[in-house]
Amino acid sequence: MKASARFILFAITALVLVIFYAPLGHSDYTGRWGDGTFGIRSSRATRNLIETVDPGSPAARAGVRSGDRFLFKPFSTEWPHAQNPIADQSETLAFERPDGLRYSATMNAVPVSNFGLWDRVTGILAILPATLFLVVAFALVFLRPSVMTWSFYAYAIGYFSTAPSFEYFAGVLPGTAYVCLTFLLSTFAGGFAVLPLLPFVLRFPDDEVTGFRSNVDRAMWFGIVIAFAAYSFEWYQQWAIAASIGYAALLDTWLPLATFFFAALLLIAKFKHASDEVKQRFGFLVLGLIVSFVAYAVYFIPGVPIAAGQIAGYAVAIMPISVGYAVLRHRVLDVNFVLNRAIAYGLVSIFVIAAVSLLDWLFSRFVSEQHLAVAGELAATIVIGLLLDRINKSIESGVEAVLFRNRRIAERYLRRAAEALPYATEVSAVTDGLVQIPDEALKLSAAAHYRRAPGGRFEGAGTTKETPMAPSGFDPNHLLVRVLQASEERVWLDELRTHLDAENAAVYVLAIPVTVRHELVSFTLYGAHRNGAQLDPEEVKLLEELAREASRSYDHIEAVRARERYAKLTSAPLPETA
Repeated sequence: MKASARFILFAITALVLVIFYAPLGHSDYTGRWGDGTFGIRSSRATRNLIETVDPGSPAARAGVRSGDRFLFKPFSTEWPHAQNPIADQSETLAFERPDGLRYSATMNAVPVSNFGLWDRVTGILAILPATLFLVVAFALVFLRPSVMTWSFYAYAIGYFSTAPSFEYFAGVLPGTAYVCLTFLLSTFAGGFAVLPLLPFVLRFPDDEVTGFRSNVDRAMWFGIVIAFAAYSFEWYQQWAIAASIGYAALLDTWLPLATFFFAALLLIAKFKHASDEVKQRFGFLVLGLIVSFVAYAVYFIPGVPIAAGQIAGYAVAIMPISVGYAVLRHRVLDVNFVLNRAIAYGLVSIFVIAAVSLLDWLFSRFVSEQHLAVAGELAATIVIGLLLDRINKSIESGVEAVLFRNRRIAERYLRRAAEALPYATEVSAVTDGLVQIPDEALKLSAAAHYRRAPGGRFEGAGTTKETPMAPSGFDPNHLLVRVLQASEERVWLDELRTHLDAENAAVYVLAIPVTVRHELVSFTLYGAHRNGAQLDPEEVKLLEELAREASRSYDHIEAVRARERYAKLTSAPLPETA
């Protein structure tokens, strides 16, 4: 299941990289197209109505006037050709006067006069917050594919600006493919992309919905499906008959704003009913998310200039930073592990962006025919996208070998130690395998092992050399003992912190039981890493593997001792008879 989810993730990410990164350098930070112009200003909101015509422009010389209307549909390929042509591109376009007179005009596009290198650089800088979103969302889904992380990923994709992609691919894709792309950009990557924020907030951080949240979750998904149908119908109306639906403002403005509002209410409600400990740990997250909601909502407020929204939009980057930090604090990911993945996928993103930019320069520099240039550039970009998985594996292998060699050595050491545990014949060897070996391999701040003694009490059997303190023992009725016996699986100690010795147990974060035939015979308390980083899921799995092998070891030790007792009994001389 995880492998298939990762394959889908790679495929979607490759498509996202092609769609949103190929146009880099062709527009500025507001999405203004910089390659060429006819001097016409219009928008889909005005239903093909020409708002202004620049004096002295090719359109003005061809007789096009303000108030005229284009005679083609908004999502046809003619639309971006008319609005955002390539310099020196020639187009024959059809128009209609307000009095109904129809005419056609042939125009040659001219370069945008005030669009220089800095404008192209700002277009690249504008995509940095969205890139940060994508990297964090990709890492979360890759490591923990779930409804929660996929919702965050969908929300992250929606933060990309779609305007450059509309313009760029109009001159690259054939008509049918371009229409399909406009559907994706207008729905999945349009205003609808804000809605996945709701299931993410509802499920964060444990991806569980229980009690009343189950009903809220079902109602939420029903509303999301209805909303997507409405966004799809809005796109169809514009594509089929160049008309806007009556509730377009509701979909494009008020629904996204309402989503941010209800997401903030959900966060506040969850924070209000959380324990004091959770409030202390996640207070920063609530604040960071709400700030990012406000910054993102600026885009949808009517009358706000695009430039102002773009500047405020940089504050949206607080969200992936806050979520990433909260997930680390919630022990879903480890600091080193995240850096590992972030480096690998960051290098992949840099490689793809650099390769696409180089291809764009080479094709535009050495290929004179524009259509051939963009076609070759698209083909090469798609090849890079298809090779993304292989490129990632190569980069990740290099990162692993150079920067994270010690971690992999530690993992191999723990697995070999786990394989050797069942061959132990003394309980002291089991204690060493559960305490000292993990401490050496993972550099833990503390570890302490407890074994059941006669009478049922769990007494301390051993600690690491670096362990500063440890509880002396646990009664059989202690809550931790009963939870371990009932669940037979790991327990994060934060859940039971109020029932533990505040002084001697403060350094420990995790308890892992050792059971033999569903009976708790011992358990081990583990601290975090000495550098303060929490145990990551892969490390926890290794510790659980040690515990499973320890249960087999106890069985083996008991069998050895039973054989020894039997041997003594059978070899003893028979008593003399009178």
